[in-house]
Amino acid sequence: MRAHKTYIIAEIGVNHNGSIKIAKNLIQEAKKLGANAVKFQKFIPNLMILDNTKKTSYQNKSTKTKESQKVMLNRYVLSDKDYINLQKTCKKNNIDFLCTPFDDESLYFLLKKLKLKIIKISSTDLTNIPFLIKIAQSNVQVYLSTGMSNIEEVDIALSALVHGYKKFKTKFNPKLHKNIFKKYTKILSKKVTLMHCTSQYPAPTNELNLNILDMYKSRYSIPIGYSDHSKNFLTPIIAVAKNIDIIEVHITMSNKLTGPDHKSSLNIKDFKKYINLIKKSEIILGHSNKTVTSSEINVRKYARKSLTTTCSIKKGEIIKEKHFSVKRPGYGISPIHYYQYIGKKIMDDLSENKILVKEHFEKK
Repeated sequence: MRAHKTYIIAEIGVNHNGSIKIAKNLIQEAKKLGANAVKFQKFIPNLMILDNTKKTSYQNKSTKTKESQKVMLNRYVLSDKDYINLQKTCKKNNIDFLCTPFDDESLYFLLKKLKLKIIKISSTDLTNIPFLIKIAQSNVQVYLSTGMSNIEEVDIALSALVHGYKKFKTKFNPKLHKNIFKKYTKILSKKVTLMHCTSQYPAPTNELNLNILDMYKSRYSIPIGYSDHSKNFLTPIIAVAKNIDIIEVHITMSNKLTGPDHKSSLNIKDFKKYINLIKKSEIILGHSNKTVTSSEINVRKYARKSLTTTCSIKKGEIIKEKHFSVKRPGYGISPIHYYQYIGKKIMDDLSENKILVKEHFEKK
């Protein structure tokens, strides 16, 4: 097996449709299918969005209404009591509770009331520098999504997190401080998992760019994850083969439900297949220690070759190259040692086509 298993996050997000019952059902299904965590979103629409902000193209397509983002999101608000209840449900079902805050009050609630030790930061807040610094100042671990970004913005975001973790007193300046992440890889490697993401639902296949996972590893030397919006069963196989630490995917009870994310999420049947593919991929990847596997032992014995005699040889003769051939089976002297046995004395009378073993030769 691999050195570590991929941590699987079932992103519930707003797919509860404002219903605590649906949310709890999704938690139970995620646990039953083998997810390590479920993730929700905590937001107060008045604090995160202006009144007339339009919906994104995918939101328009999936909801088919002309309402604003704010009107839409108000339907998916859960109460503080609901989140406390959901966290308890996760604990009861032995699955981790994660949540993404979208405003300062929601962040405060997650840190002070729910006492979360990990905060997932949405791609939408990658450039929200004061928010990043505030999160890091709380000294929690961070899962940072990087959708809709260029590499300079990722550099700046990581540097802002460093600024927060180190509690620097200077005001963060992206021009002056964008490269400070390079000096603090150690703290970032302990605190931050960088999540590659394509922020479209579903994400186009030609825009997934999973090779970015390799680039992130090389550039930042910190744990790497993937937030998967592809709705493609090949994607998790490739992502896991990149040796990621975390994978996240949206789930829903039904793709037919009304809401911005249901159509691009995995239903329960598809999520089961998705997890099975991840686990099978991990088995296939295995480990990096090249040894003879248990199933190969018998094959090795009869398919490999040994040193064998080409003719009868008398006891006391000195073996010459003309006395040797290399034939199956492979439980005699390996032809790896072919040249080391030339010039040695034979200690027994040997017939033609005899498999040679160490005991046939004089010990020196």
